[in-house]
Order: sequence, then C-alpha cells, then structure tokens
Amino acid sequence: MPVVYTYCEMCKAYIAIDVAPDIIQRQNVFPFPYSYVHGEPTHVITIYLDQDLVERGHEVSEIHSGNQVEVTQAQPGASPQPSSPPPSTMVGTRSRRIVPKVVADLEKQKLSITEFRMLSLCDGKTTLQEIAEKMGLQFFIAMRMLLDLQKRKLVDFEKRF
Repeated sequence: MPVVYTYCEMCKAYIAIDVAPDIIQRQNVFPFPYSYVHGEPTHVITIYLDQDLVERGHEVSEIHSGNQVEVTQAQPGASPQPSSPPPSTMVGTRSRRIVPKVVADLEKQKLSITEFRMLSLCDGKTTLQEIAEKMGLQFFIAMRMLLDLQKRKLVDFEKRF
C-alpha cells in the first residue's frame, strides 16, 4: 500500500498516511483531496495529491460537536520543523518550492481575468504558494488552475532550491 508523509500542524509531527492502491484509477481531476482522521484530540487532515501521489497542499480541520468543522490553511514556515526529518517526509516542503513560468505568447490567447492575473504573477521567481496568497486563493485551487494552464501549454513548472 502506498504511503504519503506530511506534516500535521495540530500534532506537530510528520505522519504517515496509507493510501488505497487503486486510488489513482478512481480520480478524474488532479490534484485530488484525500482525508485522514487521526490524533488526540481527533482531527482531520486533507491532503491534495497529484497523479504520482505527491502532496500539493493540505488543510487541517478540527472536529467539533454538532458536526461543525473549522479549517485552517497550512502556511509555509508556520509549523515548527523537527530536527532533520528523513528525506522521504519532505513532500509537503517540496510543493512550496514550485515556481510557475509563462512559456507561451499570451497575445492571441483567450484568458479570463483571473487567468490573466495569475499568469502575470508567473515570473519564474514567485512560488505557487506565494501566487496563491497574492490572489487570495487556497493552495490547491491555485494549483488546479495552473495545472489547467499547463495543459494548455501556457505555463511550465520549475523548482527553486
């Protein structure tokens, strides 16, 4: 069974999440949400996974009586990092270094105002996380938009080290 490692802000620890082996075949859109209930007090972490089961963002939700759920968006640098985690657990950190860059001439493209604004931020220096914050979007929504733009061959992704 595939295992995905992520950092849970509520547990203040890296956790391993077993993912059903056939999960990729059941998905129509990537990244897709995968929720995992764990911890004390019990809470939910929803991770957004791409087709390679690489985390592209996550959210932690507290569970309250009355079925009310409070969602907190993961912020880069907001959680304390344990000393020297194993390299395989750094999946969530890698997603914060994704840098989109425009690779096509945009003059003849039909773009929505939101797409145009997003592409104007894709300068090859600004990370996906920073673009999401500047646009006021959740990380996974910005990622889905950029993946759509990548399918249209308007942007490509680089990694910043």
